[in-house]
Amino acid sequence: MTATSPASVEEGRGAFGPPMAGMVPLFTVLGVLTLAAWNFYLTAVGFFSLWFPGFQWAFVASMTYQAMNVIGTSVMVKIGQRVPFRPAYTVSLSLQMIMMLAMPMLAFWSPEHVDGENITPSYFRTAVLCSAGPCRELLHIIDLGLAGSMGDPKLMGAIMAGQGIVGVVCPVLMLSLKFLSGDPMQWKYQVVFGFFGFCAALQLLGIFLVRFVPASHQETRTSEATMADVVRSFTSSIASVDSVRLLQRQEIISMIFVVTFVVFPGVAASWAPQLEFFTSKGRLGQDWYTTLVVGIFQIFDVVGRSTPQVLEKLGITPSRLCIPVWIRCLFIPAFMLLQRYPNSLPAPWQDYLSFLTMALFAASNGWCSTLSMIYGPQQVQHPDEQHRAGVIMELGLIIGIFVGSVLALLTQFGVH
Repeated sequence: MTATSPASVEEGRGAFGPPMAGMVPLFTVLGVLTLAAWNFYLTAVGFFSLWFPGFQWAFVASMTYQAMNVIGTSVMVKIGQRVPFRPAYTVSLSLQMIMMLAMPMLAFWSPEHVDGENITPSYFRTAVLCSAGPCRELLHIIDLGLAGSMGDPKLMGAIMAGQGIVGVVCPVLMLSLKFLSGDPMQWKYQVVFGFFGFCAALQLLGIFLVRFVPASHQETRTSEATMADVVRSFTSSIASVDSVRLLQRQEIISMIFVVTFVVFPGVAASWAPQLEFFTSKGRLGQDWYTTLVVGIFQIFDVVGRSTPQVLEKLGITPSRLCIPVWIRCLFIPAFMLLQRYPNSLPAPWQDYLSFLTMALFAASNGWCSTLSMIYGPQQVQHPDEQHRAGVIMELGLIIGIFVGSVLALLTQFGVH
C-alpha cells in the first residue's frame, strides 16, 4: 500500500476539509470570479451608453469582447496544458482588476474634443475590452476543465450557479449605491468607482483563494501535450459513441448562447420604456430602464442556473435537451418586435410583457446551459477524458457567444 504524503493530501483537500467534501462552495466562488468582470460591465452598460453616445455600445462592445474571447480560447487550446494553474489564475485576475478600474476612468477623465474634433476614446475603450476578453476566457476554460476532471457533476453545477449569483449581486449593488448616493438618477463618482471597486475587490479575493484550489488530475501528471493535441486526439481515445454524444452536447451549448447573444444585451438594451417613471426622466430614464431590464436577466439567469432540475422534472433528458434549446429561438423575433414596435400595446402593458419575456428568456438560458455543461463531461468516464470534455464544451460555449454577438448586428437592419 502506497503511503500518501501530507502535502498531497493537503493538495487534494484545499481548505475545505477532506477531498471532494465541501468543495462546492469553493467552486461556486470560482464561478463568481469567472464572470464577475463581464457582469459588472454588463450591469453598467447604461452608464457607458450615456457617456459614449453614438457608439452603439451594447452591440460593438459585446462583439469586441466576445471576439477576444474566441482568440483567448484558441490560445488556450494551443498552450493551455503548459500553463500552470495558479500563476495563470493570479495574472488573469490581476489584469481584470486593472481593467475594471480603467473603464470608468476612460469615461470620466478622457478628453472629448481636441482642435474642435471629437476624440472620445473609442480606440482606448476597445483596447481595454480586447484585453479583458482573453483574461476572462483563461479563467473560464481553466475552471470548467478543472470541474470536469474532478468527476463530480455537482462541481460543474456549482461553477454555473456561481456565474449566475454574481449576476444578481451586480444590479443589487448598483441600485444600493445609487440610492445611498442621495441622487439615484445620477452616475456620481462614488457610485461608479464604488461599483467597479467592488469588482476589483472580488479579484483580490480570488488571488487569495487560488492557493486553496486543488490540483486537477491533468495538472498533476507530466505531459508534453497541448490542449490542441488533447482535442485532436479525443475521438481516438474514447468510444466513438461517446464522442458523438459529446459533440452533440457541444452543438447544444453553442446554440443556447447563439440565441442568447443575438438579442442580449444589444436588442434588449434598445427597448423603449412606457412607464411614466422612466419616460419622464429622459435619457436618464432610459438608462434606468436598461439597468432594470439587464437586472431582470441577471436575476432570473441565476434562478435558472440554480434550479436545472426543473427541466429534468418535465422529462428533459440528455437526448431531449435539444427541445427546449430550439424552442428558445422564438425569443429572437419576440425581442425584435418589442424593440421595433415599442407602443404596440397600451401603456404600461408592453413594459410588463417585456419584463415577463426577459424573465422567461433568462431562466431558460440558465436551465439549458447548466444542464448542457453538466451532461457534457458525463458522456465520458475517465478523468483525462472528462477534462477534455470540459475543454470541448467550453469551446462550444464561446463559439456560440461569438456567433450570437456577430449575428446581433443583423437584427438592427431597418432600425432607425
